[in-house]
Amino acid sequence: MELLPIAFLAGVLTVLSPCVLPLLPVVLAGSAVEPSRRASFLIIGSLAVSVVLFTLLIKATTVLLAVPSGVWLAISGVLVAFVGATLTFPAGWEWLSGRLRFQSAAASLAHRSGKQSGTARSILLGFSLGPVFTSCSPTYGLILAVVLPASLVVGVADIIAYTLGLSVVMLLAAMGGRKITRHLGWAADPDGKFRRGLGVALLIIGLLIASGQVRKIEAWLIDRGLLGSVVLEQGILDSINEPTSESGVDIPNFLRQSFPRTDWSRADPAVANALSGGPSKDGIPAIDEPHFIPISSFTHPDSVQALVIEGRTGVKAYPYNILIWHEIVNDTVDGTPVAVTFCPLCGSAVVFERVLPDGGTTTFGVSGGLLESNMIMFDRASETLWQQSTGQSLAGKHFGHQLPLHKFQLLTVGETKAQFPDALVLSDSTGYGRDYSRNPYAGYEESEGFYFSPSVTDKRYPAKDIFVAFTLNGTPVAAPWLALENGRTYSHSVDGHSVTLSKADNKLAVTGPDGSDIPFYFEMWFSWAVQHKDAGVVLDPRGQ
Repeated sequence: MELLPIAFLAGVLTVLSPCVLPLLPVVLAGSAVEPSRRASFLIIGSLAVSVVLFTLLIKATTVLLAVPSGVWLAISGVLVAFVGATLTFPAGWEWLSGRLRFQSAAASLAHRSGKQSGTARSILLGFSLGPVFTSCSPTYGLILAVVLPASLVVGVADIIAYTLGLSVVMLLAAMGGRKITRHLGWAADPDGKFRRGLGVALLIIGLLIASGQVRKIEAWLIDRGLLGSVVLEQGILDSINEPTSESGVDIPNFLRQSFPRTDWSRADPAVANALSGGPSKDGIPAIDEPHFIPISSFTHPDSVQALVIEGRTGVKAYPYNILIWHEIVNDTVDGTPVAVTFCPLCGSAVVFERVLPDGGTTTFGVSGGLLESNMIMFDRASETLWQQSTGQSLAGKHFGHQLPLHKFQLLTVGETKAQFPDALVLSDSTGYGRDYSRNPYAGYEESEGFYFSPSVTDKRYPAKDIFVAFTLNGTPVAAPWLALENGRTYSHSVDGHSVTLSKADNKLAVTGPDGSDIPFYFEMWFSWAVQHKDAGVVLDPRGQ
């Protein structure tokens, strides 16, 4: 419970941050236009209940995970716009509330006090803001990422404390604004232009929320460093951070608390820069018991990309429409335990063998942590943390080791059907309630923005272009995937070592100087570049 006072303070300070943008003007306007004093209490009370409820349903559980975030924005925006419309056109509201008996139902919620006018509208307005609420608060993020997974009771208590802090300041602001308008005769006129003007303002804000534009405004403010109280709050959190580990590395709290079994005395300094991606440990569930169906039974478009493994006894395809929801599939191919992995934020598609340096076999899970927008995995045997794109251990028992790669190809399901008609494809019957026909990151690959910006960006290529990557005698090498043409062979020399890339039917072969196959993987340009910087070599076939 040590976070309770800090959570309350964080809620108070949140009012000064840009992430409160959708809430504050709506609360102020909604309180100012209603004649009853209790309007402020109804709006703030409904807001508090809504924030706690939707925080637990949307962010802290998987109950509503399959519902796109845009749906909640649309619902909230439409409700706010609706309230704005009732203020702009009061006659319409009176007619509708009379027909649907809104006012009589709302009266019981107001404990039978005062006039019924506006009660339902105030409750509706406050409750509509819960789904759209997001927070810049690092304390709020810590509660979701670390405290809730460890203890539901403590986490809920911290969320309530945070919401109370937010509500107290919101209530004071609402009552202050209302007091000012009550002293202005023209502003207090229930049928005057001021009231209608605030209705128009709510209507506009609702449309901004529903269209998602409010998120762009928040991002614009944050990009310009207008974080208000966030810096102050982070300083308070840092002051109570746990001490540096024996390795001398500052381990982020969310990792330390999520992985108490990890040997933190062995850690890469880079892990200090790890960020919580939102979902906690195993919040994005890996598939541990995959089921397969004939690829001819695949019901999604043939254009879906898939990681394809050619085994001695058959071919298996792992389509992106499932991988994007689970990120890791623990499977066995021809007796070899493999982990088929995909990170949507950096496009890294890698297949590893699930054999640890001590010879033991394990399964892998999603830690909830990110390093330069790349997933941090963990093995369930030792809880060592591993960087997904490189297979390099970041902290724990096996620190200093790297997971072995397993060969695969990146093909569309249609290409796989044509080349391997007897192939099996991962089934939608995963045991989890996900909409595998929908991309939860829709638009991300085509946009120039990031959910978690990398520390540096290399401008030589578009950030999200896909590159094929491999290592040649210790040197990281990458080539732009779409620049490799079918039916072509490309020969290069890297630090005096020859390498050949051949592509046919969209299948790639990378051959070393001794003629042996070199395993490879795929990754967005920004991710490969930020990891390897000047140590990496780019082979661009368009230069030949």
